[in-house]
Amino acid sequence: MDLTKLTRKVAPEQTALLIIDMQKDYCCEGGVFHRTGFDVEIAKALAMRLNVFLNHARKMLKHIIHIKMTKIPCLSSPAALEHYQRLGIERHYDPAYSDFYEVIPAEGELVIPKYRHSGFVSTYLEQFLRISNVKTLILTGLATNVCIESTARDGFARDYHIVVPEDLTEGTSFEAKKWSLININSFFGEIIKSEDLLRCWGIV
Repeated sequence: MDLTKLTRKVAPEQTALLIIDMQKDYCCEGGVFHRTGFDVEIAKALAMRLNVFLNHARKMLKHIIHIKMTKIPCLSSPAALEHYQRLGIERHYDPAYSDFYEVIPAEGELVIPKYRHSGFVSTYLEQFLRISNVKTLILTGLATNVCIESTARDGFARDYHIVVPEDLTEGTSFEAKKWSLININSFFGEIIKSEDLLRCWGIV
């Protein structure tokens, strides 16, 4: 694979790594994903892979951003509530499950709370990226077909290059991840493997 174009796209001085929703609610028994019936074992395995990748990325990238789903009662959406009730999904919020799971922000890494699926909606993410002269976003975390794709769509619409390492994200199911990655690659960004990034950065 010729990585010449990708190497230019993910040059460390213009690239930010986003780690989305690696929280207990989506990775642990008892969290909202588990209660909804999704397999959390794949999220646990993802956390291990992400930490291995992070050990390398932290040596190369200045901007590593942890996006954290945050629940505030006064910001609850009547539309979302109606949606979950219609589907029969129990969405009881337990603050204990909002903590990060395994992938823990290091000193100096930015944590940005979000309140909807996209990391751009009602957050200061774009302001930070503009000030920092970031042009490329590497999206990782959960879930491929929900918050990853939502953030990819909004990032692309704001003229950022979107890169998604397929082995550093997981969906609500294998099929959901597969079709979401196809959709992103077709319309919003570039799907690669994390090894490709390491090769671009001269690590492997």
